[in-house]
Amino acid sequence: MDYAKNIRNYYIYSIFHELLILGPIIVLFLIAKGLSFTEIMILQSVAAISVVIFEVPTGALADKLGRKFSILLGAALWAVSLSIYMLGKHFIVFMLAEIVFSLGATLKSGADGALIYDTLKVLGKTENYQKIEGFARGIALYAQAVGSVVAGFVYEVHIFLPMIISIVFMMITVVVALRFQEPPIEGKKGPYGEKYLDQMKESAQYIFTHEKIKAVLLFSMIFFVFYRVGFWYFQPYMEAVNIPVRYFGIIFFIFNITAAFTSRRSHHVMALTKPRTLTFIAALMILSFILLSIIKLWIGVFAILLQQMARGLYRPVTAKYLNKHIPSDKRATLLSFQSLAANVAAAVAFPFMGILKDATDIFWAHRILAVAMIILMIIASQYMNRCLGVKYQGKKVA
Repeated sequence: MDYAKNIRNYYIYSIFHELLILGPIIVLFLIAKGLSFTEIMILQSVAAISVVIFEVPTGALADKLGRKFSILLGAALWAVSLSIYMLGKHFIVFMLAEIVFSLGATLKSGADGALIYDTLKVLGKTENYQKIEGFARGIALYAQAVGSVVAGFVYEVHIFLPMIISIVFMMITVVVALRFQEPPIEGKKGPYGEKYLDQMKESAQYIFTHEKIKAVLLFSMIFFVFYRVGFWYFQPYMEAVNIPVRYFGIIFFIFNITAAFTSRRSHHVMALTKPRTLTFIAALMILSFILLSIIKLWIGVFAILLQQMARGLYRPVTAKYLNKHIPSDKRATLLSFQSLAANVAAAVAFPFMGILKDATDIFWAHRILAVAMIILMIIASQYMNRCLGVKYQGKKVA
């Protein structure tokens, strides 16, 4: 089989697999559907809890039945979820849409990266993974940037149009994913691998005995919470500094271009900041929150570009650290544990972040985010530095 085609197809897949042109208008859409901001944040908690429930089982499913199958089903469920959102009229229906969406997300999570990494193992080119993942992530973000501009215009035509277009993109994703060739999984026992529960149990045991993987998971939990909360604060901040809604799409275009530009150069950034790349990513988020807490003019929106740089670096960098230490037969399952850990933290934090937003203004909210992230990163840094082999007190820890 010509497994090299997987790389080319992965680049095409990356254009469409997350091309939901909803970012600039999603809060407007949900409010138009009759939801309050509190209800919107409750839906995000439902989504996070759903990911916690589904993440590892779907990762194990990908390792057992194939990453291609998992990707196909995940994209199809995203299309179903968006359809429910369009047709739904009640909060409980929107909860169902979030659950279906989360199931689709977990089916794709880890499976696509695992498929490509094992493709590179077959080709003997695993050293190219970060460069390929960074390039693919860049393509995805550039596509989202263009979609952001389109979203604002088509939303004005009809509020359902961004949803309809996104559903079409998910169907294209399914077609592209059909072209993937499933690479052999090194160490897999039999045609369907280990027993389902054994797969999850052994993967969990592997994590608890591997300090470097635990260190990256800890960082993922902290980063994911603040990154996701930061996203939901974008539109309230832009409203607070009196930016007209018609400019939201253009601003999100700039956001995505920045994230894409950074992602495509993630291997260069890592080379420059190594061995403290994870700390550098966290510092970008903290500085952004600080600036957003003190700048009360429209120009402050450019501080969000620092968050977009962190966003562009996050997946390629953490994926490289994790894949380096993960065995092939448990790759998708272990990568799913990363998402599970992050969403456990998010499920706990989101309700408090909703209360914070309702209890104070957006500037104080960002100030509190900055202080909280500084404290958590100081606590986590010592553990991460030791586990990842960073020089600590003049000595390099293995």
